Formats: sequence, C-alpha cells, structure tokens
Amino acid sequence: MKRSIFTVKKSSMKSWNEIFRNQRPVKVKSFKTGTVIINRRGTINPNHSKIHDLEDKELEVPIMAHWIHHEDFGDYLIDAGLDASYFKDPRGNVRGILAGFLADEFHQDENQNIAFHLQKNQVKLKGVFLSHLHSDHMAGIRELPKNIPYVVGKGEKYFEYKPFLYGNYLKGINLHEIDFSTVEPIRPLGLSVDLLGDGSLWAVSTPGHTRGHMSFVVNGFEGPVFLTTDACFIREGLELGVASSDYTWNVKMAQNSLDKILEFLKEHPEVKVVCGHEDPNAD
Repeated sequence: MKRSIFTVKKSSMKSWNEIFRNQRPVKVKSFKTGTVIINRRGTINPNHSKIHDLEDKELEVPIMAHWIHHEDFGDYLIDAGLDASYFKDPRGNVRGILAGFLADEFHQDENQNIAFHLQKNQVKLKGVFLSHLHSDHMAGIRELPKNIPYVVGKGEKYFEYKPFLYGNYLKGINLHEIDFSTVEPIRPLGLSVDLLGDGSLWAVSTPGHTRGHMSFVVNGFEGPVFLTTDACFIREGLELGVASSDYTWNVKMAQNSLDKILEFLKEHPEVKVVCGHEDPNAD
C-alpha cells in the first residue's frame, strides 16, 4: 500500500443552500454486503446526559456500501463493505496467531458481497471513498480493482498486526488522503470537500469514531442525501441525538460531529439521511 495526497478541487460555493440549488446528475444506490453484531450501548453513549437507562443488548445491523453514479464522471463507491470470504467464514479469512480468538460477529448470505453487486449492476469503478479504515467498511477492497484511487481522510490509521492478526485489506492499492485543512468550512457541517469538482459529491470531516472519519453528501436531481457512515451508527442514535461510545476513538469529538449533523439536518429538512448501519432499501 502506498499513500499520497488527494488533489482537492476548490469550490466557489459557500453554503449548502447554494449547493442544493445546483443539483447535479448523480444518484446513489446502497448495497447490503452482510451483517455484524454490535452492542446497543456501544452505538449510543450510555453516559450522555440525555440517556437515563439504556438497555444492554446485542443488535444485528447491516453492513453497507454505496454506489455513486455520475452521468458524466462515472461510478464510485463510498465504502467497500465485505468481500465474499465472509459467506463461509465469519472472520472473513483474517489470519494470524490470534485469529482463532475473534468473535463470530459477521454474517453474509451468498451473493451479498460487494463484487457481486457491482457485477450485477454493471458498475465500472473509477474510485472508492472510504469513510474510515475499519474492516466492515474496507474488507471488500480485496475483490476490487487495484488500479483505481482509494481515498481516506488525512490522519486515518490502518492497523495490521502481523503475525498476530491481519486481513491484508489494503494490499496492492494506492491510498490517497484528503487534507481538510486546505478548504474553508461550510457551516454548520464544517470542513467539506467537493470530491468531483462540480458540487455533486461532498466529503465532510466528521472525526470522533476514528481520527480521519468522513461522512458524505450526495447532491442529485432526486434530492440531497446525507450518508452519516459511522458518525451515527443507527437511526435510534440520530433520533436521540447521542453518538457512539465503545467503538469510538474520541467520544467528545464524535458527539461534536453528530451535533453538527443534527444542526445541518434541522436547517435542511429536505435532506434524506442514511445512518452508517442502516439499509435504506429495507421495508
């Protein structure tokens, strides 16, 4: 894996009102690539002042990847979900001395992997934007093309512990980093980058869950869509206004990022929001 700087395209648009008045020929379609078992008290901080009694229970939630199709610029992914290894192995072929101690927390049905979805929809990938580098968001890279750019937020850490625990998720790829400090903030979300240069797809710096975590705005003719990714795991967290705890690098920063998202959604009720482990196609 090699790292380099992602070339940020400067935007003349200074507000979300202006951005949403200039909708672009872009669509988003979400793919479920499997499920993972998480704890409710990890996705919603039980120590937040809004929480008085939060039940401790396990939740099985979907693992999503999002296909971005731009009529002029082609096809991109936001997150890669899971590859086909998880169908027969709940550890996803993770290797190492400690691999046998991993919990069986992942599940995948046949033909649910990311490569199957892309082939079925005849997607010709030109790049992948990764919200962060946790396995359920990047494992699918192992069956994706290696000659396209993969993009993360600057400072995002990738951990492999050879010979103890490793998945080779990023083997052979070029990883590009977005330096959000080079752009002006767009209130209330803050630092936001125009990824394709025409206002169609935006990466928003939402640190907390991880150091370089990103969320995304899709600005299409069908109306704007906000993909929180793991800035907000589940709908309940959004409704309560409480960010995650146990799965989070910095709880205070995670809550600050969610507070900005909530303010943004209050100012722009026309925006459809999809949480990180939520399937918008589910009944």
